Amino acid sequence: MTQEKPSLLFGYARVSTEDQSLDMQIDALVKFGVERDRILTDRASGKTISGRSGFRNAMKAMRPGAGLVVWKLDRLGRNLSELIQTADLLRERGARLISLTENIDTETASGKLMFHMIGMFAQFERDMISERTKAGLAARRARGTKLGWQNPFGPEHEKWGEVVDLMRQGLSFVEIAKRIEGVSKSTLYNNADDLRAAAAVLDASELNHETSNKGE
Repeated sequence: MTQEKPSLLFGYARVSTEDQSLDMQIDALVKFGVERDRILTDRASGKTISGRSGFRNAMKAMRPGAGLVVWKLDRLGRNLSELIQTADLLRERGARLISLTENIDTETASGKLMFHMIGMFAQFERDMISERTKAGLAARRARGTKLGWQNPFGPEHEKWGEVVDLMRQGLSFVEIAKRIEGVSKSTLYNNADDLRAAAAVLDASELNHETSNKGE
C-alpha cells in the first residue's frame, strides 16, 4: 500500500470475548500509521451492531477524506451481507477502507473496482429484499382466506419480521426457534442467507440514520 494516507485516519479493532487480546490488531494499526487515540475497539461477538459502540463511533467519523483501517475485513461484520452493507456505507460517505491482512485499499485501482462492485451487490441485495417483500404482501392479499394453503417461510411470512428483529438483538437460530411457535430451527437454517441479508440491510439503514453527518 503506497497510496497517501488520509488526514483523518481511524482504526477499528474487535475481539469476540473479554479474555481475548486486542494487542495484535492495535499494534498493526499503529504500525500502519493510525494514531492510538483514533483506534476504536469492541469486545463483542459481532452478533449485533447495537452492542458495538466502538464500531458505531468509528462510523460516525466517516466522511469524505476520512479512512477506516482494520486488521482484517471480518472485523467489520459477522457475515458477508453485513460486510457488504457496511462497506457500501463507507463508499456512500466518500470514506476510504483499508484492510491490512487482505492488502485492500479502496484508493487503489483494484480497491476502487472492489468498492464499485460492493455498491452493486449492496443495491442488488436491497432491491431483492424489497421485491420479495412486495411479492409476499401481494400473495397474501390474493390468497385471502383460502383454506389448506401452507404459507412458506419467507419475507411474506407473518413471523419473518419478528425473526429478523430477534436476530438483530443477537439471538441464535436455536434461541429464536424456542421463542417463536411454529418456526423450527431447521426452517431458519434453510433460510439463513435471506434472513442475514434482511438483518444486514436494516442494520445498515439504522446505522446510516444514526451516524449521518448531514447537517454538521
